[in-house]
Amino acid sequence: MSTAYKLGATCVTFNASGQVLIARRRSPDRWELPGGLVDPGESLSGAAARETLEETRVGVRVRGLVGLYQHPNRRILAAVFVATAVEGSPHPTEETREVRWADVADALSVLHPLYRPRLEDALAAENTVAMRVHDGSTMLSTLAVRPARP
Repeated sequence: MSTAYKLGATCVTFNASGQVLIARRRSPDRWELPGGLVDPGESLSGAAARETLEETRVGVRVRGLVGLYQHPNRRILAAVFVATAVEGSPHPTEETREVRWADVADALSVLHPLYRPRLEDALAAENTVAMRVHDGSTMLSTLAVRPARP
């Protein structure tokens, strides 16, 4: 049995009105925050933005890291980012049955229990967490600490 974890990445995306982007998956049929697994060589924040676009057709600007979420049974470690919508409008895809902007209270009432705390944490965070990526000698990218919500 492998002890290695897969990496996941999720975006809590807000629009200019303060609504959050949610997606109803086809399988399993449930409301979630857009996200998925990180491809080899891909950055965590890049994966979060890519997965959001693939699942919702909404392009985002990742603003910062909210936290890390471990799922030992499935051997997944997921990074959750806060993001701002920058282009596109919500549309279902091959992975999603329905995609929409929701008021926060509505999103909290329909999100699967696995995803509800991720939104609650993004809402409770005053600031995001610093994230620095390096190759051992050179800093490759940085997400600086900033206010969690625009």
